[in-house]
Amino acid sequence: MITLEDLRKVFPAPGGGDPVVALDGIDLHLDPGRIHGIVGRSGAGKSTLIRCLTGLEKPSSGKVQVDGTDVAALDGAALRAARRNIGMVFQHANLLDSRTAAQNIGHPLEIAGVPRAEREKRVAELVEIVGLSGREHNYPAQLSGGQVQRVGIARGLAAEPKVLLCDEPTSALDGATTAQILRLLQDLRERLGITVVIITHEMAVVREVCDTVTLLQDGRIAQTGDLVDVAADPHGPLSAELIPLPPAPTGLDAVIVNCDYGDSTRIRTSEDLSRLAERHGAEATLVAGTIETIGGRQVGRVQIALRNDSGRPISPEGLAAYLRELETAGVVAQEVSA
Repeated sequence: MITLEDLRKVFPAPGGGDPVVALDGIDLHLDPGRIHGIVGRSGAGKSTLIRCLTGLEKPSSGKVQVDGTDVAALDGAALRAARRNIGMVFQHANLLDSRTAAQNIGHPLEIAGVPRAEREKRVAELVEIVGLSGREHNYPAQLSGGQVQRVGIARGLAAEPKVLLCDEPTSALDGATTAQILRLLQDLRERLGITVVIITHEMAVVREVCDTVTLLQDGRIAQTGDLVDVAADPHGPLSAELIPLPPAPTGLDAVIVNCDYGDSTRIRTSEDLSRLAERHGAEATLVAGTIETIGGRQVGRVQIALRNDSGRPISPEGLAAYLRELETAGVVAQEVSA
């Protein structure tokens, strides 16, 4: 559905300094009918990527193909036509205060010159799809934050796009409303077969709804793949962010070790870690743990305290042997405190 080939975007620096490379050789393919998350810190290139996807920004080089059409090569009427395949949902819906929910939903169709009868029929369909029945005649000031975002989603679907691009769609919402919006996006994918791309910094959103995920760093792809594979890869940069642990505790007379056992076939639980520690003359006590079920598979990260039989921290020799055996078993372990 979406294919990016060697996508680069370079901005000239103001004042004649070094140019700014916002996107540096992005190669990415997103399959149709899936929910894909794109994450990254501020300055990673997410906003530039969005603008290139929608044709608002011309790449310096490379291709941006949406449903087989290279958006980057189009201008004028052809570009406007291609944009109808991409619906947009923003962090803030930016509805027109003087128009009702139904009128806001139908606004893109009105601009496109769709006849009134056809426009009203489409709006009625969308009101039902996004769960706004009974609220379609309310003005934005009469709607809750979640209802406003539902109007924004319906508006993004008005032209029957094949891709729904959501830019931080839940950042301004509370937890309960966020869950409702994410369930709606999942339902839309199932009901309409639409491809959903979510730009977000919220890892909880990625864990909840995404099938695949891409991490951008400094304009490049640092990691991409199916969510469950990315989360279960203890060597990848996203695993620790998708399955976070709290800071290491202080004041414990023990060595603290973080263990990410991902898809290890030998280490599956904290009990396995404890049994292995006993072989090296130590007791492993669980300090903290995060277990997530993603795509039907359990992925875990735990924090353990290691002490010897006398209740003192494990010896350096015992710790080194324990860490080597964990590595052999496919566990990524790191001492974080002593």
